[in-house]
Amino acid sequence: MAGQNVVLFDGGCGFCSRIVQFAQPRMRSSTDPVFVSLHSEEGKTMQENLPLKFRQIDSLIFVNEQKVFTFSSAVLRCVMKMKWYYAAWFPFLWVIPIPIRNLVYRLIAKSRHSLSQNLVDCDV
Repeated sequence: MAGQNVVLFDGGCGFCSRIVQFAQPRMRSSTDPVFVSLHSEEGKTMQENLPLKFRQIDSLIFVNEQKVFTFSSAVLRCVMKMKWYYAAWFPFLWVIPIPIRNLVYRLIAKSRHSLSQNLVDCDV
């Protein structure tokens, strides 16, 4: 997948999978970025090839040729790749300092498994 943007996500998390299902059809390009589960063989191989500090992350990772983005920065990279009416949020979210963005991201990530259960309950 050289030359492509790749989003690695926790495919074992229902909430994360639902977010990916929401985002994929709303991307400007149907092939960029490519979403790959961290639990798939391809995802494991890709994560093993990342620098050491990214190998233990079980959260969202956005990889392009030059850089690796994690946590809220990975989310913002995904937002930039979405159709204009979603991408328009990027500048407003970008001005929020990274520590605050990452705090909010971690609070959501901490409760993602209970959030995924709530989403399942809503489907019934």
